Amino acid sequence: MGALIYDGQSFEFDDRTLAHLQAVITMKLRRREPFLLSWTPEETDPVGRHALWIDNAIPLRYEFACAAPERLDDQVLNTLADHASRASGLVLAPHPAAPAPV
Repeated sequence: MGALIYDGQSFEFDDRTLAHLQAVITMKLRRREPFLLSWTPEETDPVGRHALWIDNAIPLRYEFACAAPERLDDQVLNTLADHASRASGLVLAPHPAAPAPV
């Protein structure tokens, strides 16, 4: 499991999800487009739902469990980027599907 560290708080995601989040967050912040990111954590987490306002002014760091970079899926990236631009923000599904083997 990797972690998104946002304003000093750590939130765990699997490396694949975190890699896709990193790409979308980077794109949005480069454009100076803050947005809402929300998700329902694993059942072991005592919090029912998390929501973060992602903004350039707030410190952000990614920590991956695996040193090798994840392969990104363009379809997943496009879907996440589209959702991040909506008024409701980016609401993460449990895990983006892994690409089919080629």
